[in-house]
Amino acid sequence: MQNVLVIDDDAFVLSVVRDILQSAGYGVVAVQSPAEAFNLDLSSVSAILCDYNMPDMNGSDVLTVMRELKDCRVPFIFLTGHEELDDLVSVAIRYGAELLPKPIQPVELVRLLVKQLASAA
Repeated sequence: MQNVLVIDDDAFVLSVVRDILQSAGYGVVAVQSPAEAFNLDLSSVSAILCDYNMPDMNGSDVLTVMRELKDCRVPFIFLTGHEELDDLVSVAIRYGAELLPKPIQPVELVRLLVKQLASAA
């Protein structure tokens, strides 16, 4: 079973995304802050879904830390309701991340995750 790390400060969004992914057959590790994510053993994580707009650190910063400091190269998908995407798009392009707008559509979430996991294999 592939495990997906989900980082979102909104407990409701975490619950919805966890349910969608578990229904699609994925294992889910859900955390409400980047700090919690950075303390995890990332070796069993196959992909990361991360909210862009969080109080302590935005998603671009999380992606940068994951790639540069944690050496975590798994597929990364931003979950975002953020309207100003200029800084997000440049970081996403640099690190090969994808963007998924909120509100999350279950079929689109699973389709994008499958696509990312297949291209990483």
